[in-house]
Amino acid sequence: MAANIDNQTGRVANERLSAAVMRLLHDEPIGFVDVGARGNIHPLVESIAPAVAVLGFEPDAAEVARLLAAAQAHGHFATVEIEDAALSNKNGIARLHHLSVPTNSSLLPPNPIFVERYAMDKWREISHSDVATTTLDNVLARKPSSIRWGEMIKIDTQGTEFEILEGARQTLRERTSFLCIEVSFCELYRGQKLFSEVEQLLRELGFSFYGFDRVYHRSRKRLDKRTHWTRERMIQADAYFFRDPGDRPSAPCERRHRGIAAIGALVAGYHDLALELAQQLGPEADDFVDAVRRVAALSAADAVAAVEHLERAVRAETERANVLVGKFVDERRGRNDYYDTI
Repeated sequence: MAANIDNQTGRVANERLSAAVMRLLHDEPIGFVDVGARGNIHPLVESIAPAVAVLGFEPDAAEVARLLAAAQAHGHFATVEIEDAALSNKNGIARLHHLSVPTNSSLLPPNPIFVERYAMDKWREISHSDVATTTLDNVLARKPSSIRWGEMIKIDTQGTEFEILEGARQTLRERTSFLCIEVSFCELYRGQKLFSEVEQLLRELGFSFYGFDRVYHRSRKRLDKRTHWTRERMIQADAYFFRDPGDRPSAPCERRHRGIAAIGALVAGYHDLALELAQQLGPEADDFVDAVRRVAALSAADAVAAVEHLERAVRAETERANVLVGKFVDERRGRNDYYDTI
C-alpha cells in the first residue's frame, strides 16, 4: 500500500510541476527533440510530461512502432511523434552497424582497440545495413507545426552526436535553449568526435557547458572493488549545455528562451540556475519559482534515515561494506558542493 501512496503522491507532484511549467510558457508546450529514442523517451522530461511535446528519431521502423504504441498507452506527454530517420550532417546513405546490444548500434564502427582492451562485449558488431541520412534542420524545415521543435534537445547516438549538431545549426541558433548530449572521452567508435570538439562547436553557437550526468568509467578490473580502490578511466557521460544569458549578457535572449533554459535547469537538477533565470521573468514566474523550491528541498530527517539504513546494510553485509558505501556516495555526488559551507 505504501508504494501506491508514494506513486500517487509523485503523480500529483508531477501534475503540479507541469501546471507551473505551462503557466510559465503561456500554455504552449515545450518542443523536445529526442535523437536516439530507442528504448524509451528520455526520462529527463518525465516529471513535466504533460507540458512536453516529443519529436523522437530512431532509424528502426519496428522500434518506432513500439515507441509510438508505448506512448499511446501511457498518454502522459502533450503529444508524441517518432520519425523513422537517421540524422547526420548531410543527406545521403550511411552504414548502420548493428551491435550485440541494440542501444549501442551506430553509424560508426566500434573501435576494436577499446572493445578488446576493456572486454566490451556489448559493443561487438553482429551485422550492418544501409540507411538514408538527413539533417535535423532539413526535417524541421519541411515540418509545418505550431510546436517549436528543438527548444530542448537530447542526443544519444553512439558517436555521431557532433555530426547531428552540425546538421542542426539553424535550429540551435534560433530555437534551442537546453541540450543533453552523450559525449565520449575516448574513441569508442572509429572516427568519432570527442567531448572537447562537441563543447567547442556548441560554445561557438552560444551555449555554455554546465556539467556531466551519468558518468561511465572503465578499467581492466584487475582489482576487486569489495576490497580495493582505484580511479577508473572516464569513458562516456551525458553533458548539459545551456544558452545562458548570464554568460553572454549582450546576446539577445527572448523571454521564452530564458523560460525554456530555466525549465531545462530544473529537470537537469541545476535548481539554483533555474531560480536565477526564472526570477528574471517577473511575478508571472512565481508559481514556477515555488515549484523549483519544492523540488529542490532536502529533508534532514530523510538524510538521517538514509545514513541509518546504510549503517544497517553495512553491518549486515560487512564483506560488501565498501561497495555499499560507494553506491551511497555515487547516488549523491551530483548534488551541492559543500566545501563553502563546512
